[in-house]
Amino acid sequence: MATRTDNEIRELDLEAGRELVDEQARKYLGISGEEFARRWETGEIDADDDPDVMRVAMLLGFAR
Repeated sequence: MATRTDNEIRELDLEAGRELVDEQARKYLGISGEEFARRWETGEIDADDDPDVMRVAMLLGFAR
């Protein structure tokens, strides 16, 4: 039996992108998106720290 899923493409403006990063950083890492971005850019946090770090890092492009 085939299962049908409907995929949707959404365009995000800068504000929505920042909200997405913030939501996911809080969900997976317990910090704000702004704090995550600052720590990522300064090298205080990297992908080897926690598997969820890369999950959030991949979204940073939506917030810039």
